[in-house]
Parts: sequence; structure tokens; C-alpha cells
Amino acid sequence: MFALIGAILGFFFFRIPGMLLGFFFGRLIDIVRRTKVIRTGYFTSRDNFLNMLLVLTSAVAKADSSGRMLRSELQYVKSYLLHTFGPEVTGEALYRLRDYLEQDFDIPTICHQFSLKATIQEKLILLEFLFGLSGADGSSSNAEMEMIRNISDWMGVSRRDFESLKAMFFSRNYYQQQQYNRGGGYQQSRQESYVGSYSRENDYKMLEIDPNASDEEVKKAYRKMAMKHHPDKVNHLGEEVRKKAEEKFKLLNEAYDRIKKERNIN
Repeated sequence: MFALIGAILGFFFFRIPGMLLGFFFGRLIDIVRRTKVIRTGYFTSRDNFLNMLLVLTSAVAKADSSGRMLRSELQYVKSYLLHTFGPEVTGEALYRLRDYLEQDFDIPTICHQFSLKATIQEKLILLEFLFGLSGADGSSSNAEMEMIRNISDWMGVSRRDFESLKAMFFSRNYYQQQQYNRGGGYQQSRQESYVGSYSRENDYKMLEIDPNASDEEVKKAYRKMAMKHHPDKVNHLGEEVRKKAEEKFKLLNEAYDRIKKERNIN
């Protein structure tokens, strides 16, 4: 844009030599501006997001007493990668993960560097994935959950955001369990194995408010959380990631509806 403007102004004042100089200096301005946008970009690229996912996978997988990745955990990661990034990327990513499992990373520093450019939505997507990973074998160890909480802190995610996401995760698995039970039995799977229980407090945790909040505070909290968890915020990470965001968005709305019904809020 500035190259064109420079060329026009240069030609107007100094004809052909001015046009060439104006184009040259305008081009330099365009390059500087573009570089600034790249360095301060709002969104994390899919490749950077994937690499972060693999590094954190290795950290959580090695956090429990076994210190190694279980087959059920590997299957969970493979399934997630296939649905999110496709078979070609998955094959390469699994080889990379194998190498990462043999390395010792400075996880706090890596999380801090990632947090400088990542959005809150990207951070929450990663944490949700890690919740699922921790429950791949049917239960989540205290060591795994502590590692995930530390990762959340290192990425600069507030404790309220962490607890809100945790409440959504538990609630989703709780309702999935009820659906299976109504259908004549519960078939445990990789993604539904970490089952929580529903409580009234969970709805308020999702909205990041206390149960004694006023009706106006409830409405304000819902609007804030709806903006934070809107699926459009993760479009750049692909359709599958967007679908998971839509699930969280639905849970958020259901929690808000239950609170409104309990309080008779119009």
C-alpha cells in the first residue's frame, strides 16, 4: 500500500526518478509493517499449537509414578491428532512425540514463551486436551492433575479460568455417562473415562462467579464467558477444534439456563 502511495507522490513531484524512489521507500515501510504484524500476531499457527500440544503431552504422560506413556494415552493422542490434523500430520507428529518423551524440557519456560502470543482460547483448548489425556487409563493421578494445574499457571491462565474449564470437563463427562446409562448401559471409552459428578456449584464455577452473586452479576458473567468461549475464537485451529469449542459453549449456555431457572431470571 505504501509502495503505491510513494510511487504516485514521487512521480507527482519528481517524475520518473521520484516515482522509483517513492516506490522503494514505500516498499520498505510495507515490509516493516508486515514484519511487526507477524511478530505480534494474535493467533498461534497450527504448527506451533501442535508442537506445544506434543511437548505438554510428554510432560503429563511422564508425571505419574510410572514415568512413561501408557498405551491408552497414546491411543487418545493418536485419535485426537487424526480428527484434528489428519493422517499425514498425525504420522509425523507421533514420531516427534516419541522423541519428546525421551527429552527433558524446561516446561515452565516453554509455557511462558507460548503464553506471550497465545490467546486464552488456545490455552484452554490445550488444557482441555490434557484433562482428557490424564483420564485415558480410567483415572487421573494426583501427579497428573498437579502437572496440568502447574502448566495452567505457567501459561498465565487464572485459577478461575482453570476451575471453570475443569467444571465444564467434569459436567460433559457426567452427562455423557447419563446418556449411556439411559441407553441400557455405560460403555467406557477413552474420552469418557474420566467421569465427574454434577453439582450446583459447577454451574457457577463455569461462569466464574460465586453462588451468592447477584442476578446482574450472573448476567454480566455469562456475557463475558460467552465471548471468551465463542467457537469463532478458534476457527484458525481447524474444524475439529471448533467442534470442541462448540461443546463447551453449549455447556456454558446450559449452566446459565439452569441458573436462570433456579433464580427466575428472565
